[in-house]
Amino acid sequence: LTGHLDVAVQLTSQMQADIDAAVAASSESVTAAGEPISYFYELDNTYYTVTSNTFVGQIFRMFGLENIADGVEEGNDYPQLSSEVIVSSNPTMIFLADTKCCAQTPETVAVREGWQKMDAVVNKSIVQLDDDVASRWGPRVVDLVKSISDALALVKAGK
Repeated sequence: LTGHLDVAVQLTSQMQADIDAAVAASSESVTAAGEPISYFYELDNTYYTVTSNTFVGQIFRMFGLENIADGVEEGNDYPQLSSEVIVSSNPTMIFLADTKCCAQTPETVAVREGWQKMDAVVNKSIVQLDDDVASRWGPRVVDLVKSISDALALVKAGK
């Protein structure tokens, strides 16, 4: 369309290589404890999320992570979960894609009613994502993949 096919092919090839490397670097962390890592991906502070059927969910699926939103509301890939569903699912990790828009932090999550005993809160496995990186596709998707990979490495290291 713009006459830059060679540059586009080069860029997408590099993106794929970077994504593959990030996923490979964290593959052991997903199975190291013997159980799959579950997660909650927070789009906003009213608990809207994504399922594994979405673009974001497919990125997490590359890492072998289990999405607590899968199957909660059939036919809706962007469900709004209740606090009770999230707490009872007890995710291993929480990814916040609402740090800028909604000022969410690990500290604001930790003081939510009933959330204090969740594994993600107890183990400090709450990951702050840059809202822009987590929602704007293109070359930035590599940054999102690397953020997930880095977070998984910390979980594996117990940090």
